[in-house]
Amino acid sequence: MKSILKKILIVEERVKRLRHLSQTINSFESYLSSARDKDVAERNIQVAIESCLDIGKILIATHQLKEPNDNKGVFMVLAESGIIKTALLKFLIPMAGTRNILVHGYDRIDDALIYGIFQKHLPDFESFIQQIRSYESMRGEWP
Repeated sequence: MKSILKKILIVEERVKRLRHLSQTINSFESYLSSARDKDVAERNIQVAIESCLDIGKILIATHQLKEPNDNKGVFMVLAESGIIKTALLKFLIPMAGTRNILVHGYDRIDDALIYGIFQKHLPDFESFIQQIRSYESMRGEWP
């Protein structure tokens, strides 16, 4: 599935950028004082989340799975269908809400939340991608 692979590569690139950012910022105070760093973090997190959602929506449509009610539901359908592990929902469901705030509620962005995501949760994005790759590989969808 070319479109899923393209989205996976986007997530991986955004995580790579966020990892670099996390290595260059030495404290939360340093993060708060840099508008540029905040912009970089917010945008890369937004794109990574949106790409994960797009992957989920493509899988749901391709495999004719239950139609989710909202973005949080996309991840729930993937877990219910055995595509991703249920434990990952602990990270993914809040990320769907974070994406909405980054896109629509930018006046309510919690700097500590964003800082925490790129300092502690990049492995969760990687786990999502690994589980999608594993699922697609198992189905024989990868070349």
